[in-house]
Amino acid sequence: MLLWKSEGKTDKSIADGLGVSVNTVRRCVDRYLNSDINLAIFDDERSGRPVEITDDAKSWIVSVACQKPCDLGYSAELWTLAALHKHIQTHAEEAGYPRLKTVTKPWLQKYLKKMDLKPFKIKYYLERKDPDFDNKMHEVLLVYKQVEMQFDDNGEIIIPDDGHLTHTISYDEKPGIQAIDNKYPDHNPTAENGFVRRDYEYVRRGTLSLLAGIDLLTGEAIPLISKSHKSSDFIEFLKILDAKYPEGDTIQLILDNHSAHKSKETQQYLATLPEDRFVFVFTPTHASWLNMIESFFSKMTKQMLKGIRVSSTDELSERIYRYFDEINADPVVYHWTYKMDEIKPDEVMNA
Repeated sequence: MLLWKSEGKTDKSIADGLGVSVNTVRRCVDRYLNSDINLAIFDDERSGRPVEITDDAKSWIVSVACQKPCDLGYSAELWTLAALHKHIQTHAEEAGYPRLKTVTKPWLQKYLKKMDLKPFKIKYYLERKDPDFDNKMHEVLLVYKQVEMQFDDNGEIIIPDDGHLTHTISYDEKPGIQAIDNKYPDHNPTAENGFVRRDYEYVRRGTLSLLAGIDLLTGEAIPLISKSHKSSDFIEFLKILDAKYPEGDTIQLILDNHSAHKSKETQQYLATLPEDRFVFVFTPTHASWLNMIESFFSKMTKQMLKGIRVSSTDELSERIYRYFDEINADPVVYHWTYKMDEIKPDEVMNA
């Protein structure tokens, strides 16, 4: 308005050009002429409507929302909007905030969103409980680096001068694989229905446990299927490895801290073998992602176990073994890359 007025335009043309009334233009110009530029551009501060919900009242709402309802005498673990609203209305007066007795649910919901409070949801995290986490992770990464250095530039395995190799096995268990049977037969895809049709009802036939390892030099996957995953099952898997690899070679296992891996029975079996026949490298607590076989299990679930239907645990076992045969027909050598650049060659030589 002031710029156009300085160019000699009339109040009427300015009003028409800006879509405001002539009186608005005149009031702006008068305020400029009688006061200054700031008064012409900005309105005077107004007292406004008195604040009804004080900062203290809002802080009380936040403090209530940040407590579990069970800690306040209710049965529920988490708040619902309705329960939180009712609690606030019921206890507002005794807390000294009578205005909150009439606060609405939409206002409460809007205020919680503004404060980024979600007392209706749980977000899970994993507490790091292993005080030696970094050192144990470093030890596992060192093993992966050692495996990497067992290959030459052409990807061929380097045979040591004494002829004895170290075979590194990434090992874990996958318990509770369910043998689920259809109650009614599936309907295969047709030209009219291009997908498998399956009845919702099913029959449980039992569960199996898979004990498996991946040879990080060859990519071969080594399975053992059992009805449990106790110490005796783990020892049986170790016997498979002992029979598989030449005498004098070292079998190095990367594995988690399951009790069966450290049990008295396991230690008694290991004591019957040469001291360096088996070497165990344990991952830190709650760090299964450091074990490469977890990627294999994830791939297996997507490729083979997803949606599987079998008539018995025997059939489930046979199909799992068949899957391993298919994988081993064209094995893939797994390579770990995460943080490998932090491992120095001299560390590997001194390990």
